[in-house]
Amino acid sequence: MASENVAPGEFELISRFFKGPAEQFAGTALKHPKAMGIGDDGAVLAPLQSGEQLVMAMDTMVESRHYFPDMDPAALGHKCLAVNLSDLAAMGAKPLGFTLSLAIREPRESWLEDFSKGLLGLAQQWDCTLLGGDTVRVPLESAETISVAALGTVPTGMAIMRSGAREGDDLWVSGELGDPMIALTQDHRDTKLCWPQPRVALGLALRDIAHAAIDISDGLASELAHLMRASSAASSTNLVARVRLEALIDCLGPRLSSRLAAGESPRDLCRIAASGGDEYELLFAAPAEHRSAVEGLAKRLALPLHCIGRVTQSPDESAFSWPVIWEDAQACPLPASEWPKAGFEHF
Repeated sequence: MASENVAPGEFELISRFFKGPAEQFAGTALKHPKAMGIGDDGAVLAPLQSGEQLVMAMDTMVESRHYFPDMDPAALGHKCLAVNLSDLAAMGAKPLGFTLSLAIREPRESWLEDFSKGLLGLAQQWDCTLLGGDTVRVPLESAETISVAALGTVPTGMAIMRSGAREGDDLWVSGELGDPMIALTQDHRDTKLCWPQPRVALGLALRDIAHAAIDISDGLASELAHLMRASSAASSTNLVARVRLEALIDCLGPRLSSRLAAGESPRDLCRIAASGGDEYELLFAAPAEHRSAVEGLAKRLALPLHCIGRVTQSPDESAFSWPVIWEDAQACPLPASEWPKAGFEHF
């Protein structure tokens, strides 16, 4: 390997750390004699199967805004792709390929090697081919920026939208909540924060079960409100989510659960779980008659799926401004002022 002080050129960088490693496995997107990935002005993809649609997602990570400068580069590579695969999962899409744009201050060989391993390791896990991208240098005083755009496929008409929830649906959330928010201030090398696992298998299985889904990267409370507003608008009804406090308690991650065991207020801990971002779990609405199917899916995937509430209709049009009601064990509404109404905001 060249000395760390000798910076590789752009094309050598692309070839050594991305093109070469990516070519070690041939993904579905390139399984055609005339298909081509990295190496030209653009990628040439294999044609879609009959009856398929494309789904596209894109996310940008900015140094010091979305990740710590000293973050493990392998974890950063993994996470940059994972956040996009989480969006595909929420729509029931099977990963197909992705592009990568790196805006960095200088090429650091060991950093690039580890970043590439984390990125391509997750890509290979989900048969998601690196199709190309761009690499540019930014001034030394500038923040580094990493952008990924991911493509997935769904059977025509089977994409799960956030606008499909209906009155009577159960509301479910995958995994555990709250720990990444705590880790941001206590342990920014936390595994779930740095190595999120996109719920791709869950998303694929929900195509025939869920009416609506959304990934909760910016926090449960705000993402649930997005889902309810979109569903209300699509159905021309005033839909409201009723979330049970005791169900949220079951969703607490290990860090929050230990605080619960130590005697901290359940309501306070649930507020943290409801407001925390960087989760990359799925929130979905499914008909009550599918409850046993969802429970069976949880066992098959070895993934906790929690029913946290239900979708109801409200005669009050003001519900659209904040369409979430938090309730205690007696189904009594809790003071709305105590609960978060916004998740992570970019501006």
